[in-house]
Amino acid sequence: MTERPNGFDRFLGLMAGHQSDEPAGEDKLKEITREEIDRTRNQLTSSLMAFSELMGPIFDHADGIRADLVRREWSPQAAEQVALVWLINSVQNAVGGWARQ
Repeated sequence: MTERPNGFDRFLGLMAGHQSDEPAGEDKLKEITREEIDRTRNQLTSSLMAFSELMGPIFDHADGIRADLVRREWSPQAAEQVALVWLINSVQNAVGGWARQ
């Protein structure tokens, strides 16, 4: 690791709780080990994969709603609006439930 962490390493340090997000001098930066960066990177990757698995079916269903409404001769704009409202509500419910776990 270099003397100063790069942007991503600094982000992983913030995620691991080893660095303050407040602007400060060099004396406030704590040493981040490669193992801590790797552990945090793995945790972040796992969380993003879980989030992706959660969101994929929701986006697919919203596309299906839009396609079904267009097939029923709704205007594309109206179908998109209805699907978007459904998508926003579903994402809020899913993320709210996921965050509480």
